[in-house]
Amino acid sequence: MTRHWTQLRRSRLSRRSLLRASARAGVGAAGLALVGCGGDDDDDQQQAVAQVQQEQDQPQQQAMQQQQQEAMQQQQQQQAMQQEQQAEQQVQQVEQQEQQQQEELDRATAQEEAEVSEVDLDAEIIVGYGSFPPTLDITTAGGGGGQGASNNLHFAALSAYNSGRVIQPTGGFGDWEFAEDLTSFRWKIKEGVTFHNGEPLNAEAVQFYFERILGRAEYNPDFESQLRARAAWMGDITVVDEYTLDIAMDTPFVDAPEQSGGINFGLLPKQYIIDNGDDHFANNPIGLGAYKFMSWVPDQEIRSERFEEFAFDHDAPFQFKRGWAKHITGRYFPEEQARAAALEAGEVDIAYRISPDVAAQFEDRDDFKVIALPDVRVMAIELPVNQSLDPITGEENPWRDLRVRQAANYAIDADAIIDNLLTGTEERAYSPFPAGYDPPIGDLPGQYNFDPDKARALLEEAGQIGFAFTITLPTGLWTADRIWMPAVQQMLNDVGFQVEVDYADFGNALALMRNNELPNPYIFNQAGVSSGAPLGPAFAYRLVTTIGAPYSHAQETDDFLPEFQAFQALIDEANAEFDQQRANDLYYEASVISYENAFQVPLFGLPHLYAVRPEILYNEFFGTSTGLNPIYVQKLKT
Repeated sequence: MTRHWTQLRRSRLSRRSLLRASARAGVGAAGLALVGCGGDDDDDQQQAVAQVQQEQDQPQQQAMQQQQQEAMQQQQQQQAMQQEQQAEQQVQQVEQQEQQQQEELDRATAQEEAEVSEVDLDAEIIVGYGSFPPTLDITTAGGGGGQGASNNLHFAALSAYNSGRVIQPTGGFGDWEFAEDLTSFRWKIKEGVTFHNGEPLNAEAVQFYFERILGRAEYNPDFESQLRARAAWMGDITVVDEYTLDIAMDTPFVDAPEQSGGINFGLLPKQYIIDNGDDHFANNPIGLGAYKFMSWVPDQEIRSERFEEFAFDHDAPFQFKRGWAKHITGRYFPEEQARAAALEAGEVDIAYRISPDVAAQFEDRDDFKVIALPDVRVMAIELPVNQSLDPITGEENPWRDLRVRQAANYAIDADAIIDNLLTGTEERAYSPFPAGYDPPIGDLPGQYNFDPDKARALLEEAGQIGFAFTITLPTGLWTADRIWMPAVQQMLNDVGFQVEVDYADFGNALALMRNNELPNPYIFNQAGVSSGAPLGPAFAYRLVTTIGAPYSHAQETDDFLPEFQAFQALIDEANAEFDQQRANDLYYEASVISYENAFQVPLFGLPHLYAVRPEILYNEFFGTSTGLNPIYVQKLKT
């Protein structure tokens, strides 16, 4: 039974209890209305005379009061009976609905169990992707963006996660703990695990992996990894025994589990890389994921095969799962209509990330299904604020002016885009606060709601009417990006900006971003998290350490804004804080600074839509998704 149905059942039971409580409350209210009122005692003479007169008239008054009270009681009893009858009818209606829903649940559960028993374990699943990575080395800037077609399949990190994306100290390829004095961090590696080529996963392999990322590996100290900044907290890395590794910390770093064993750190075999070199590895990767790499034709096809020696089975408690399909093939279709056409023609089983308009072509059809997955992150325009001079023109950087950044925020009508160009279910973002979160507005006159007049006034005040710049949009990964991006462009132009859009290949653009080589604003989805994520702003920063323009455009030599220095100081303090509540408070303070200073332009969260053939079943492990993971895909026998 899926978690979805379980949640529905729980909500129905809760509602039944609530309705019955409501019925009881109605009766209680009627009963309370029958309680009479008393009078005050009087002791002066006039009141005594009045009381004598009242006593003379009392029999008649009592009779009248009794008649009135009996009529009121009868009316209240009738009302109480009507309320109880209405409540009971409502309960009966809900119970009938619940009975019907339970029957549907039972049928769906039986059907699901029957379907799972018919999963084709020898199947090939073909996925049509809109983006391919330029390299298959997950540790490089370009290779880090190949989650669907390569990374999720071929590689695995050390840590286990629960369905809420909270990292677990046990249950993965490694268990972790901090030293009591917080001077070091320990990994205990799972024994008996091998990479796809048979090399053992042990402490020495993990040590080499980290040393390679940091540029310390003797075979090639010049290797450039996009993970180097994430691993910068690591001091000496010491092999304690065959399966135990200690990492020294100059200062305590609470995020050490995530930034050593987290989802970005796909492990690699030591000897294979040393013997064959980095270039060979980038084209012929070896990992320890649920699928092993078979072949790659750049910009055409990536083929993978299930790793039969994978360390976990289908029912493993955390995100590590054995693959269902025997083979998974990714094919490259940069245009979504081409992906849709390939699905219609039977060339692929899954059309990856399509727009609502294209998805509508496959709805209400027996021969196709549409899957919608909410993303854990939200979209935003990342702004280059950390250089006093514009890196393109060499003149004063307009983005250093708060009024210009605020104007860009007030210019965007995110709600109109959601209602008219997307599915209407998306959440507006107030990054770095999660979508749906209510951010503080501090000294601002209000939230950055759509206000084109205010946007133009701010631009005029800053002397920046006509400010021309380019926004880079990495294409092929985000739902309907070529539909909503022109609307964003037009809204900015309407208030006085002059914006051009560079529709760039996702993998190549990602490499430029992570190497800090993309000087202009760009669209990215590491700008916060959806409302389904825990911990609010804290989760945003812990999940994505490269969140927003302060990180993504920053160089070590940049002259940071004073506001950003205060922001970064809070982040650094939070990263060393092991008291959860105190850390959350620090992240919150940093989020306020980021929001009030408009370090970026938050837009909205995007659900990801996939059109699939009817024999495809998919159950996402995580409560919020970063994309459909082919490992979890089941193909029924036909």
